[in-house]
Amino acid sequence: MFHGRKKHVWILLICIALFCSTSTTAYAFGKGAKGPDVYAVQGMLKSLGYYSGPITGYYGNQTQSGVKAFQSRYGLPVTGNVDDQTLQSILWAYGNLKIPKKPVPPPAPTPPPSEPSPSQPEPLPSPQVPPTTGLTVEEQQMLDLVNKARAAAGLAPLAADAELTKTARLKSQDMVDNKYFSHDSPTYGSPFQMMEKFGITYNAAGENIACNQSVQAAHEALMNSPGHKANILSKDYTHIGVGIVNGGPCGKMFTEQFIGK
Repeated sequence: MFHGRKKHVWILLICIALFCSTSTTAYAFGKGAKGPDVYAVQGMLKSLGYYSGPITGYYGNQTQSGVKAFQSRYGLPVTGNVDDQTLQSILWAYGNLKIPKKPVPPPAPTPPPSEPSPSQPEPLPSPQVPPTTGLTVEEQQMLDLVNKARAAAGLAPLAADAELTKTARLKSQDMVDNKYFSHDSPTYGSPFQMMEKFGITYNAAGENIACNQSVQAAHEALMNSPGHKANILSKDYTHIGVGIVNGGPCGKMFTEQFIGK
């Protein structure tokens, strides 16, 4: 645990799933459908408060009612089916969710005026990205895209962290294996719990997850969402782990885990 120092920790519930194809056929599913697509929608609707049933991956009456309630709230045609427009609206709403800040210990008392204030430590230099080894070609591509975006915003690059890369890969694989799409893992718990379980220390932490067909498409989708973009461009993060695993409803699962040291 972290005792005796102020620790700001937050995480944007940031995720995006694109169930898209180059086909001109509209993407849609509804009552009676089952599979990973339904798992993802049920999980997002549950987080948004429109679905209270179990996340089973089967599109039954409760799921249909939740979809209808969401469509009504967001001014969409109330069909009870998840079409392209409904899916994108669910993704947008879910991507803008935030979880409460993790409790932090109270700051140390300020010395009385008669006492000299303790000298502030010299700020650490901005981390430099070392030659990355152990990343797959796609993981390196995503890291390069993230750091290119940060450079364009005048921010220091994120350094690849080997241990964080391991946990990011485990998270992506866990989503594929257990057929879910959520920050809360049935195996590892929340991203905070997962990092702490693997001995990763941080002052700030966050996570992006994505389901897409390619690195470029996943990165562009994240950057086109203000919440996801803010996480990628946060000045509070110094290190990143990228884990990309083949599988899932979109072809690949992506996890970006960020920490500030």
